[in-house]
Amino acid sequence: MNAMVPMSMGRGRPKLANKKQLVSIRYSPEVIDFFKASGAGWKARMGSVLKDYVEAHSTGDVKGA
Repeated sequence: MNAMVPMSMGRGRPKLANKKQLVSIRYSPEVIDFFKASGAGWKARMGSVLKDYVEAHSTGDVKGA
């Protein structure tokens, strides 16, 4: 009888190098309505717009990180 060998890989998808951080934030109804009107994936698009803004306005000096 063969001995049981533990699996080398864990379950689920691989861990991300840069995990997303859960936060609670309030936006104006106009902002939410604008992104929701663009359809499914509106939260990802909102994140992309914010990320683009950060990259465009970044000086390379990140405080508090």
